[in-house]
Amino acid sequence: MLAPWVVDEMKSVDLKDKRLNRRVQQILSQLAGQATASIPAACGGHAEMTAAYRFFDNDKVDFDGVLEPPCDGTRSRIAAQPVVILVPDTTEIALSRPTQQVPDAGPLDGDTRRGVFLHLRHAFTPDGTPLGTVQGIPWARDDDTPRNATRTRGERAAVPIEEKESFRWLLSMHHAREEAMHCPGTRIISVADSAADILEVLAAGMEEPRTIDGIVRSCQDRALVDDWDETEAARD
Repeated sequence: MLAPWVVDEMKSVDLKDKRLNRRVQQILSQLAGQATASIPAACGGHAEMTAAYRFFDNDKVDFDGVLEPPCDGTRSRIAAQPVVILVPDTTEIALSRPTQQVPDAGPLDGDTRRGVFLHLRHAFTPDGTPLGTVQGIPWARDDDTPRNATRTRGERAAVPIEEKESFRWLLSMHHAREEAMHCPGTRIISVADSAADILEVLAAGMEEPRTIDGIVRSCQDRALVDDWDETEAARD
């Protein structure tokens, strides 16, 4: 089941078309009752399924436009809390088919599985109560992009972070700082797993003014300034 507030907040979605606004609310209501079901199963009939797929294929329907209302609602709930934890993570959306593949899908973790990725940032209270989603970054890998396994360490290091998939973690850190600006009365703590143990991400979290706190699970050893000072003092 989806949180009740999500369905309510989608009533304010504006796709610049009244019919599309009504359709997104109808589709979400259908999916809310069967969140783990396929679209055909959740829609309950051929006509409803066809209408849903036509909605997804409409050029007026865009990811940010659909996600904006629930994100705005989440910000309101964040502002009412003294402490909020923002947690980013990446999930795979597998779209593999036996014969005809989904257009614009890319490789996942090999040559046989295809789909897209979605990097989300969710908000929680310290006791684990979910407050909602505040950010979503979708993307698909390009079939022609060289994979890290085929590159040398030097070649990987030479690629600007803006051209790497890990850039999503830097965007998430900047986004967390923006959320803190919207909710100055709330202490924001950004938490991430070892995939975010990247120098640029850590540096972004420490930029002035310090608007957020951060916890990143380490995936490699780091040289700390305090340790270096103590070592140099011992040598003197």
